[in-house]
Amino acid sequence: MNALTIKDLCKTYIVNKRQNNVLRNINMEIAEGEMVAVMGPSGSGKSTLLYTVSGMDVMTAGRVSFFGQDLGSLSPAEMSRLRLTEMGFIFQQMYLLKNLSIYDNIILPAFQSAQGKGRERRRQINERARQLMHKLGIVEVAEHDINEVSGGQLQRACICRSLINEPRMIFADEPTGALNQQNSRAVMKELNRINGEGTTIMLVTHDRNVAARSDRVLYIEDGTIKGEYVLGKFGGGEETRQRERKISDWLMEMGF
Repeated sequence: MNALTIKDLCKTYIVNKRQNNVLRNINMEIAEGEMVAVMGPSGSGKSTLLYTVSGMDVMTAGRVSFFGQDLGSLSPAEMSRLRLTEMGFIFQQMYLLKNLSIYDNIILPAFQSAQGKGRERRRQINERARQLMHKLGIVEVAEHDINEVSGGQLQRACICRSLINEPRMIFADEPTGALNQQNSRAVMKELNRINGEGTTIMLVTHDRNVAARSDRVLYIEDGTIKGEYVLGKFGGGEETRQRERKISDWLMEMGF
């Protein structure tokens, strides 16, 4: 089954009465359980593609199917509920509420959902939050304010938050862009683990090291997908360097 099926997707902005075609007739599929990276030059439409197929931005034309559900047929309220319960989001800029602790930021989306009501359900949410924080190695900073932790810890907290409602798919926009190399590797290790457990992931990146850990890389330029490179599942170890070299060679062929 496909997690995403995109047909003839277009996104157009009107700026100063001029039409800017950011996405042009995008056709692509992402299978359930797949991890796909999107790469391309600045301004090529990478982030716009991610936001449009996840329903965060409204498409101009075309069709996006999320696990068989036509996103274009949903009302704003239905789309909001779907994003809250079945999608998870990770961004380069780590948006967390300053007046809440790390732990409270993580559990907030679950408490806000319709399924987050009742004493027993909230006990389960709290337990899941503790398990996620333990897996990602940040349980010791649970009660810290967001300005009391490192960038790597903050991004791992964002990953925990994105997973708290057990989403079917994660959308990540430059998830390692603001991190140093060590924290970047730690975050990608967790995303690979999450993907290995069955969660579908679509991520935008400029980093070849990040792309090398995906199953497949799409190259977008001028709002059009120009090519793809299939790597297969990531196994880790020495294989990483080989995959990076393959991606680098392919990107050179694509003119990146």
